[in-house]
Amino acid sequence: MTFPLEDVKVQVVQQTRRVSTPLLEDPWMALNQNEFWMRVEGTASYYASHGRNVEVAVEEKADPATVNLYLQGSVFGAILHQRSVLPLHGSSFYWKGKGICICGETLAGKSSLSVAFCLDGATYLADDVTPVVMRNNKPLIFPRTGHAKLWKDSLDQLGLDARRLEGTGSDEAKYYQPLPQPVREPVPLDHIIILEVPDMGYLNRQTLTGIQAFTALRNQIYRWEYLPAMPKTEANYLQQLIDISKTVRISRVIRPQNMGIAETRNYLTQLI
Repeated sequence: MTFPLEDVKVQVVQQTRRVSTPLLEDPWMALNQNEFWMRVEGTASYYASHGRNVEVAVEEKADPATVNLYLQGSVFGAILHQRSVLPLHGSSFYWKGKGICICGETLAGKSSLSVAFCLDGATYLADDVTPVVMRNNKPLIFPRTGHAKLWKDSLDQLGLDARRLEGTGSDEAKYYQPLPQPVREPVPLDHIIILEVPDMGYLNRQTLTGIQAFTALRNQIYRWEYLPAMPKTEANYLQQLIDISKTVRISRVIRPQNMGIAETRNYLTQLI
């Protein structure tokens, strides 16, 4: 059982604590500014508090890989929100002196395209969730992972062998692709590419500025649905998004569904 941040204490317990005074609550989740609780039926219950403590109560016969998957996803997002560290729903890499983050919904191609760049000399920084820290009002990517989660089809397109890889443990056919990660210090964020793959669409791109850039970035916050229960974090993010939209190049790219990884990667190379 691993966690993306080394300074977070993770404890395995028989029963997790619960949120004392939740601002949002349903049968499967509860949270406020400093506490988060979630239960995944058949897998585990999770409790995270004050950006530094996590408890996990594993259910009987739970798949360890699935337990870990939620720990590194939804729980990680809660810890980042508690710290007011902006998590973008994107994969990121360092290429030719630039920090690039590719954002988008599931199946947009965030991880596969980032890996495609890394197979040609880039350095992987973060998979699926990219933490952005602010220093002197400048956004930096905080590197956090040495692997990417890829679909079997993506592995095939990239020439990688799924038989040699560990599955993510979820019901979806995804695999962990190991990647070297020599970068340990935060990297300046230079370019955010927001990928969209509509049912019907043609290749198109647009540079976003002003309110368009701010709105697009707001929509790319990982686990944004937590924020109504976290007013301090949401207020902090407001200024961060303004600073990022002023200092970082932001592009929206519409990619047709039949456009493969190699072709899309070549297109993004020209864009970057």
